[in-house]
Amino acid sequence: MKPSPFNYLNVTTIENALDALSSNDNARLIAGGQSLVPMMNFRLAQPDLIIDISNINELKNVTEEKDYVEIGSLLTHTNAINSICLKKYFPVISNALKNVAHHTIRNQGTVGGSIANADPASEWPLLINLLDCSIKVKSKKNTREIPATKFFESHFVTNLKENEIIISIKIPKIQNLYGWSFHEESPREGDFAIVETGVIIEIENNNIIKNANIIIGGVDEKVIKLNNIENFIIGMNINEDLCKFDEKIVLTNIHPISDNHSSEEYKKHLSIVLLKKAINSAKKQILSKLND
Repeated sequence: MKPSPFNYLNVTTIENALDALSSNDNARLIAGGQSLVPMMNFRLAQPDLIIDISNINELKNVTEEKDYVEIGSLLTHTNAINSICLKKYFPVISNALKNVAHHTIRNQGTVGGSIANADPASEWPLLINLLDCSIKVKSKKNTREIPATKFFESHFVTNLKENEIIISIKIPKIQNLYGWSFHEESPREGDFAIVETGVIIEIENNNIIKNANIIIGGVDEKVIKLNNIENFIIGMNINEDLCKFDEKIVLTNIHPISDNHSSEEYKKHLSIVLLKKAINSAKKQILSKLND
């Protein structure tokens, strides 16, 4: 299929984009186009105006501050993978993004486009929650920062208003010794994940777990933060068995549905398998650092 007729506007500044967005009730932003174009081709989206923001260069930067790193919303997946700064502070990002589709799509797709699309089986929504990010958005009259926990609301639904643009994502630096992991299972390389998991475990000097972020995606209307499992392992010694939790705790927090890729029961089974694998991977990484 082909998209319905639309007008096209190319802008080079945030201000011009906001002006155009506020003056048309049925306008959509486009950068990489990896989510919007397929939707338009199937006429799931029929905007009157397409505002191309791909030439706003100020939204393509990675900036390091004392306590956080800020990445522009137009940073492509490939540039995020190759960023020296992101590899230094958040290596889980490049590890996870290598699972995003294929090379051509990673070259075009952007951070902002992915989180605005809010697919619960894609990598960026999970990473945004795993790393406790905040999303900076801007309208003509206001700028606000939305915590990751409040940004994603449901399948393809976010807290973003129609007159707002995602400007950047702020990622707080992790101050403690920590381990990380990301695992996903998909039907084929480059496909969307059936289930994806991300884990960050931080420890104190006495090897006691101080903080844990455990996120799972693809099994509910949005990525899920497993607070009960986090609370279970916080306070434990990193040398203990971190996976002796009751599996029912996980299953009561996710709501997968059967589809043409896998059944509900398989997704539940896979969730437990990948979750334990991710926790043990993060633990192994910490133990390796302690032994260096």
